[in-house]
Amino acid sequence: MTSIYQLKNVTFNYGTEFNLVDVCVDIKKSNIIGIVGPNGSGKTSLLNVLSFLSFPHAGTLLYNGKELTLNNFRQFRKSVGYVQQSPYLLRGTVFKNIELGLKLKKVDKETRVKKVSEVMQLLGINKLSNRNARTLSGGEAQKVAIGQVLVLDPDVLIFDEPFTHLDKDSIDELEQIVLKLKGELGKTIILTTHNQYQAQWLADDVYSVIKGKVFEYQMINLFSGGIDLKNNAFNTGKQLIIIPQDTHQAEHIAIDPKQIVISRNKLDSSMQNSFQGKITGMAEDNGQVKVSIASDEEFQAIVTHKALEELRLSIGAEVWISFKSSSILVF
Repeated sequence: MTSIYQLKNVTFNYGTEFNLVDVCVDIKKSNIIGIVGPNGSGKTSLLNVLSFLSFPHAGTLLYNGKELTLNNFRQFRKSVGYVQQSPYLLRGTVFKNIELGLKLKKVDKETRVKKVSEVMQLLGINKLSNRNARTLSGGEAQKVAIGQVLVLDPDVLIFDEPFTHLDKDSIDELEQIVLKLKGELGKTIILTTHNQYQAQWLADDVYSVIKGKVFEYQMINLFSGGIDLKNNAFNTGKQLIIIPQDTHQAEHIAIDPKQIVISRNKLDSSMQNSFQGKITGMAEDNGQVKVSIASDEEFQAIVTHKALEELRLSIGAEVWISFKSSSILVF
């Protein structure tokens, strides 16, 4: 599959905490990309680079195979439609809000009407055409904001926290729109969210941003704390987790959920981490099963349906979880 973005050791420094450090990302065309991380981690900084609003201070950024420079990067802005977290809609009808970009580009009226109608049909907002945009609900306003950029037919759509402050029905509708934009129009979609699980089921690839560093890693089992040098462990405040040797400083760890082994009894194995716990939840996860286990900390493991049946796992069952120190990302 062809790459649309390639970031190689990209660094962007605001001089504040909102920095990016040595980012290496390869984004494929017509994929949905989920970006997760806490507030202040650098998610919006990354979106600004991907939407060509900010130019990296170091590293290489390629778009469709072409390297961007200070002289040419602004010309790529028209390739991206950026919907910010709290979209601002102008006074006037929904139709006029969506039409505005085409008018500014001096597109003729007949073409404008056709394009706006097609976009509203795709987003399911035809009935809102004559509504005052300032009277819309959060979910309706988000769809109109998407329509404003979609009508200009960008290759990439970037959504900054699009699901924030929406009710469940609006979230469900917006998720289906995102899938439709990829499936029917072949758009590349990049979105940020605080919801790890939503990102995993909705996106083709998920990146986690922590303190300006970007990881292609499922950071479900993300813990904060510090190094316990005496025990060669990471102390979360609740649990000591054995980590790779020669690690002297870290504030976070993340454990790959697919590397966590669930058993009914404690295993006699070389895995250094083994904890007893109780299953508190199970959910479908892309053809597999995500199992939540409460020990001193809560862990998430991903297992096959076959393993689920063979172990006869159920909510409330007492189990052991085990994993190698090599399955832990320390940073």
